[in-house]
Amino acid sequence: MAEDAQDYHVDASFQGPGSKKLDQLSRQGSLSVFRNVDMEELVKDAMEEQLITEPSYIGKHLNVPVVIVTSEISPWSKSGGLALVTASLALELAGRGHRTMAISPMYDDYPGCTYLCSTTIWLFGWEHEVKYFHQWQPLNAEGSKGVDYVFVDHPCYHRPGGLYYNAQEGVEYADNLFRFALFTLAALEAPCCCAFGGAAYGERVMFIANDWQSALLPVYLTHRMRPLHRFRESRCIFIVHNFGYQGIYPCNKLVPNPEGTLPIIIKNVDIDDFGLNGTGAYEHMIFEYPPWERSYHGDDGNVWNLTKGALMTCDRLLTVSAGYAEEMKTPEGGFRLEDLVKQKEFFLGGILNGIDIITWNPRTDPNLAVQYDLDNLHEGKAACKKQLQELVGLQIDETKVLVSFVGRLTTQKGVDIILEATEWMMEDTGNNVTGHIQVLMMGNGDEVYVKGMEEMTRRYPGRFVGISFDTTLEHIVYAGSNFLLMPSRYEPCGLPQMCAQRYGTIPIVTLCGGLKDSVVVFPADDCTGFGILPLEFGKFKEVVYRACDTYFHNPDLFEAMQCRGFVTDFSWCARIDEYEKNIDWALNDPPYVR
Repeated sequence: MAEDAQDYHVDASFQGPGSKKLDQLSRQGSLSVFRNVDMEELVKDAMEEQLITEPSYIGKHLNVPVVIVTSEISPWSKSGGLALVTASLALELAGRGHRTMAISPMYDDYPGCTYLCSTTIWLFGWEHEVKYFHQWQPLNAEGSKGVDYVFVDHPCYHRPGGLYYNAQEGVEYADNLFRFALFTLAALEAPCCCAFGGAAYGERVMFIANDWQSALLPVYLTHRMRPLHRFRESRCIFIVHNFGYQGIYPCNKLVPNPEGTLPIIIKNVDIDDFGLNGTGAYEHMIFEYPPWERSYHGDDGNVWNLTKGALMTCDRLLTVSAGYAEEMKTPEGGFRLEDLVKQKEFFLGGILNGIDIITWNPRTDPNLAVQYDLDNLHEGKAACKKQLQELVGLQIDETKVLVSFVGRLTTQKGVDIILEATEWMMEDTGNNVTGHIQVLMMGNGDEVYVKGMEEMTRRYPGRFVGISFDTTLEHIVYAGSNFLLMPSRYEPCGLPQMCAQRYGTIPIVTLCGGLKDSVVVFPADDCTGFGILPLEFGKFKEVVYRACDTYFHNPDLFEAMQCRGFVTDFSWCARIDEYEKNIDWALNDPPYVR
């Protein structure tokens, strides 16, 4: 259930069990970093009830339904944080009172879903039938609030590999342009053709499209629906979760046969094939690479860029942290579209993601050997550290500092730097830090890094372990680790650093994107982690050394940082306030493109 689906009130006289621990640390002088903080408020924030607050902003358009369009949504489909964020958005906006639909492709046969209806969509020169399946999940006993989960079914979504690419071959599905153009058109039709309890959503809705897979939605809204006098009162917010993936396809593109199934054929995709007309649609979607980036003789550099189309036509542009919104306006973070982002600056906003603080809660987490709060933080984490060491095959040794990584095994995440620094972390040179470090890396991804983890696991048995991602073990990693490594080259938001702090694990992060927005780094008075800037090998070692040295030789500061992160509010409430504001602004304004 969403945190904001119920009413919670702050009792000013409340004193939680964390008060004794904080008082003790304060007397010891360990909480010097808390000196500007109201201690009574800090104690209250340590309790679950105090982390769930009432909205500070009430939306003015709660009567307007919200349709969240996403290529993945937890728990049905997930390749990364997008699925978690869109699932939370659906629950939170429904909890605020919006009639809410979350629509996603049906990659498998999902239990508990019922067939609703079907429709025919023209795309790439043929008609394609899509089917809609539905599952209603209420948020309260009365059933007055809840989410309509709608899944678009078509043969092209049922693949034996991953959601977007063939894992065995490591390449993107050749017909992804067709797959997600079809999905986007199906999502646009859903508010009218799908009736729930006898009532459809209608043509006055707020669409929230997410990343390149649904980037065509504002394009279709602008250039296909409104010219037909449809959805004229609807608006579209486009959320960038990762600007590095934009949905770029050559104009000469592989698409399915007329039945929408394999085998695929080569087809020159014209703007008319998308069901779009006019030079405006073409100019919004086409992107021309500069001459020095063209790859073969005769290459005119022209490609379809779906994200460019969304930037040009969406009513408001959001991303998942304020820091990343700024980076999108730079050549390094704009991935060739930075000038377009700057042109849209008045309609641009960065809203840091939240996490589900009921699921990620060490006070109640059923996966942990010992559940803990501030009162038993040290004892609880020690028990979970032993649990983690036993589960993954590390030496059971409380005296070692346990440093972990959780994430995709890609260059973006700085996995290469961690592996390069492993030998240095393992070598005991007499400084009472290196040689006393255990490293756990958990994730899936590029084969070169999978093999790198396997090699380090063989070289340093019991001291280094590399394993595949596991959703249950992830909870124990956050609880049992002392530090979490996130040396990302760029990070739009990031969720692991928030979960880690909630479990009393201190993050070591690159100061970029959402990482710098969610971690206060040493030596700030209110620090909750350590920051790397710039991200280079020598700086990485320096910061890791400083962090581990703090663990071994300045335990008071280490524990104060733990406590500070432990009570930081990463709930969704304040974030949804900002989404409500953007919904109101978009609905109050005329369409961005008229």
